[in-house]
Amino acid sequence: MTALLSIAQLSLRFAGRDILQQLALTLHAGEVVSVLGSNGAGKSTLLKSILGLHDAGVDQSGQILIAGLDIQQARPQALAQLAYVPEQPAVYGHLSAIENIGYFLRLAAVTPTMEISAYLDMVGLPAHAWQRPCSEYSKGMKQKVMLALALAKQAKLLLLDEPNSGLDPQATEELNQLILQCKKKGMGVLVVTHDVLSAMAFSDRLLMLANGQLQPVLLDQSTLTLDSLKQLYQGQA
Repeated sequence: MTALLSIAQLSLRFAGRDILQQLALTLHAGEVVSVLGSNGAGKSTLLKSILGLHDAGVDQSGQILIAGLDIQQARPQALAQLAYVPEQPAVYGHLSAIENIGYFLRLAAVTPTMEISAYLDMVGLPAHAWQRPCSEYSKGMKQKVMLALALAKQAKLLLLDEPNSGLDPQATEELNQLILQCKKKGMGVLVVTHDVLSAMAFSDRLLMLANGQLQPVLLDQSTLTLDSLKQLYQGQA
């Protein structure tokens, strides 16, 4: 089975500093992987590499395949296989949820298999909000719009950057459940997060980005303490 995300020997150097060093990662359909790490560890850099968004001054080597497609050699086709939800969801404030999704689907030349409202209902966005401008939405509501877009786009790989930041407990739980729904639909999900408890709730694997490489993390929620979290992050510095 072809991996939805395959990273091999990824190294990246910027401004005289090695950010990523021979990093490797494989993620399959129906799998949720969360990447932990302190500020400056390179988590956002990793996402930019997957998306092919680095500036010319970045020295990068290695290979990144999305559903078997090389991000450097076939970027448009590779990006068509994924959906990306940044920390601040990128929706147009003057457009409604339905208008936003319709616009992005037209840009991607994708015809959804159902009405857009069906995807919004699937992610739990209240029907009374579907036609309201997204400038009136909370962050959690905007995330639901982008997740509905991912489903409508039939994305195979979902990238989430700090999805729980700024969310209240109820919105966090709703988002956690939506991530699990994406998993059940066979999507591969890569999450970059500081929220260890949420990551433990929805992840199949936890990885710590330290010294430019990814290392597996084994945590037991029943014995998790503030001290153990401090040790986890201090140990990767």
